This record gives sequence, structure tokens and C-alpha cells, in this order.
Amino acid sequence: MATSIITSAKRGAYVAIGLYLVMVLFVSLASQSQHSLEAPIQVAHPGVQFELRSQSAAADSVELAGAVGA
Repeated sequence: MATSIITSAKRGAYVAIGLYLVMVLFVSLASQSQHSLEAPIQVAHPGVQFELRSQSAAADSVELAGAVGA
């Protein structure tokens, strides 16, 4: 009687471990496929942002110089 309980418990443990591994594998594959389809964050190159800001600042300084000189 005790051996049948132990055998049943071992089988139950193996089944539980197997189901857990299948679930982890499924979640892992699902997250990888979702990650490859869309990027989480899309950021412009910092040099491009700096270049646009410096051009804007140069245009502002030219406008100010023109207004002061007039």
C-alpha cells in the first residue's frame, strides 16, 4: 500500500514538473516572437537630435542679430 502511494506521488511530481516546463517553454517562445515583431522603444540617434537643436539655435541667433541690427 505504501509503495503504491509513493509511486503515485512520484508520477504526480513528474507530471507537474513536465507541465511546468511546457508552460515555461510556451511563455518563452511567445515573448520572443512578440519581441521580434515590434521594438519596445524607438529612439532617434542622439547626434541627429543635437544637430537639429544646434541648427535651431543658430537660426534663433541670426534672427536676434537681425532684429538688434535693424
